[in-house]
Amino acid sequence: MLENDLRSLWEQRLAEFESSGKTIKAWCQEQGIRENRFYYWRRKLRSKSDKKEQPVKWLSLALDNKNQANLNPDSIAVHIGQITIEINKGFDKHLLREIVQVLQTI
Repeated sequence: MLENDLRSLWEQRLAEFESSGKTIKAWCQEQGIRENRFYYWRRKLRSKSDKKEQPVKWLSLALDNKNQANLNPDSIAVHIGQITIEINKGFDKHLLREIVQVLQTI
């Protein structure tokens, strides 16, 4: 079987698994598929889709030191329109990305 055929087959299988509501173990047993194959293809397809993510878009920043004085010294404030987000040291970068993406749609 060609690589593209296998990829399509496993994309379909993973979609079926997701909609099944079953555990990986139960679904694999029902389908007659070894769990290690399932994990291999899930990892392989996820890594390919991760590489297809859009490139980072940079935003211009304007520094306003007078408003920074009210913040914790270990944080910064990001202003997007009328919205201000205070970002503390050790923040979750994935959560921030999701928040900014939502704000861009408003």
